[in-house]
Amino acid sequence: MSTLLLNRRQWLKAAGATLAATALAPRLPLQAQTPAPLPPKSPGAPGLIQLSWNENPFGPAESAQRAMAAAVPRSCRYPDAEEQALLELIAAKEGCSPNQIVMGSGSGEILDVAGFHFGYDKGEIISADPSYMQLVNAAEKAGGRAVRVPLNARYEHDLPAMAAAVGPKTSLVYMVNPNNPTGTVCAAAALKEFVKTVSARVPVFVDEAYLECTDNFAERTCAPLSVAGHNVVVARTFSKIYGMAGCRLGYAVLPEKLATSLRARMTGSLSLVTIEAALASLRDAAYVTATRAKIKAGREALVAEVKALGKEYAVPQGNFVFFKTGMPVKDFIAQMRAEGVVVGRAFPPLLDWARITIGLPHEMEVCHRAMRKVLG
Repeated sequence: MSTLLLNRRQWLKAAGATLAATALAPRLPLQAQTPAPLPPKSPGAPGLIQLSWNENPFGPAESAQRAMAAAVPRSCRYPDAEEQALLELIAAKEGCSPNQIVMGSGSGEILDVAGFHFGYDKGEIISADPSYMQLVNAAEKAGGRAVRVPLNARYEHDLPAMAAAVGPKTSLVYMVNPNNPTGTVCAAAALKEFVKTVSARVPVFVDEAYLECTDNFAERTCAPLSVAGHNVVVARTFSKIYGMAGCRLGYAVLPEKLATSLRARMTGSLSLVTIEAALASLRDAAYVTATRAKIKAGREALVAEVKALGKEYAVPQGNFVFFKTGMPVKDFIAQMRAEGVVVGRAFPPLLDWARITIGLPHEMEVCHRAMRKVLG
């Protein structure tokens, strides 16, 4: 036998020493094990403030962090029971059957699967332009065709134009509310009337990733239309208001038959740590209220800076602000980076507009100073 291999007696002795050391190691209380808030991210180089990815820098909630820490010792187990508990809690929150909920590894997985489903065999997907295009891109990969409808003068979805674009080859109307990158919302009553009317002809998919950051969430959400039987899909994510972008969890509320079809095409799975964080987050209403207020305060302060600089902007309701810089956005991006701030990428066709995410208060102070220097 090779001398590099431990014999049975040596292995037992080494294993026993390891177990003894583990048993004698000090046990920290759960609260002490809870991760501290992370410092600002440094993408690519130290000292850069990351305001380009629409992350929520205030999360996850302390209750979610404690739940994650407590779940780690059990993470050797498959989370079947915990996943069912999360499914039932989400269904109760949305007021529907668990059979009308599809969970995914981030809402991005749901967007991809829906894109493949509705784009297959040359289906046409109607969407706003510019908007968040993950679902549309997936549909095109599956052989579908994108029908892009320009935003209206307020940089909102042009509902009449989108309705007029529906034709015999339309397989889905896709909407992002609030829209990304503009941050604008449709008027609640007009949107719901549009969704009810159009969904009688073709399915409507409403991506509400940022809706919980807005004022009057309950008035704006289209999920009750799906629950009531309309041919509507509503997608949500834990990446934004719950601050769990790195955990990857999203879900959709949709008709049961469609849910069965999409669920069969899902390829990802959820981790125990993520599920426990989501369960804690859904039960922590105080965190959502407090975080929404912080995001709104940062959003309003950034809008004030934009207005003081005399720049046009889209009226925002998400956790970011989109405004006209007065220069090619690639130049603005480069100059802001030179001042230590990373802002959003270009969004054609609005190539002189920039998107800036709301960060922590001290990050936004740096951002405001940089904007005054670059644009003032």
